[in-house]
This record gives sequence, C-alpha cells and structure tokens, in this order.
Amino acid sequence: MKKLPTVLAVIFFLSTLFLIYFFIFRGSVIETEDHRVAIQLSKNNTDFALAEMRTFLESIEQINEGILNKDADLIFEGGRQSGAKIVEETPKGMMGSLPIGFKKLGLSTHAKFDAIADSIRANNNFVQAHRELNSLLNLCVTCHRTYKIVAE
Repeated sequence: MKKLPTVLAVIFFLSTLFLIYFFIFRGSVIETEDHRVAIQLSKNNTDFALAEMRTFLESIEQINEGILNKDADLIFEGGRQSGAKIVEETPKGMMGSLPIGFKKLGLSTHAKFDAIADSIRANNNFVQAHRELNSLLNLCVTCHRTYKIVAE
C-alpha cells in the first residue's frame, strides 16, 4: 500500500514534465524539407502571426523613413507600434503551439522595437537608431531562416 502513493507521484511528475516540454518548449512543430521548423497553428492563429509580421514590416519601414528624414517622432511611433505591448494581444492558447526558440526570438524582436523607441527618445541619435534597426533585421532574418508558419 505504501508504494501506491509513490508510484502515483512519479506518474504525476513524469506527466507534468511531458506536458511542460510539449506545451512550453516543443510547441506544435514538424520538420520540413527546407530544414526549417514548421510551426502548425490554427487558421486564426496563423492569420494573427502573419498580420503581426506585416506590422513588423510596417514599423521597420516607418523607423527607416524616420532615420532618413531625421524624424525622431516617426521612429518612436514605429518602435512602439511593434513593441512588447503587442504580446498582450496574442490569442489564448497560441503560445502553447510555439516552440521555445520562436518565443525567444519573438520576445527579443518586440523588445528591440521598444529599445529603438526608448533610445531615440533618450538621445535623438539617428546613427544609433540605424544600428539598432540593423540588429532588429538580423532577428527577422534569423527567424525566417529557422521557422515557417503553416495552418493546420
């Protein structure tokens, strides 16, 4: 009788580890012929992810235009448009479908947009904003080389 609680505790512990791995670290992914990780999302979540990436491009265009025209307000607005506040709009359940590497890249990307906005507001340095924009674009390239989104 004393072994039953121990066995149940071990089963519960292993089940918990599996669920943590599956929903937090692995996500809903498949390997593809092009050696990228395909993240399988529902149609609604796929639409959300692709719309968010389009917003990233719009923000990048706005930041770049601000740099070219020495318009700090335009840079600030572009950075904030795609900053960390957007993460709050992520549909419920979507985060469980994303692998941990994608989550880290996504959060780093949002943070970089905020850093660009904060930096231009703090020091009005357009050369620095350009460097930060290049760093941001490296995150985008890394993500698109590594992952792709597919609808289930």
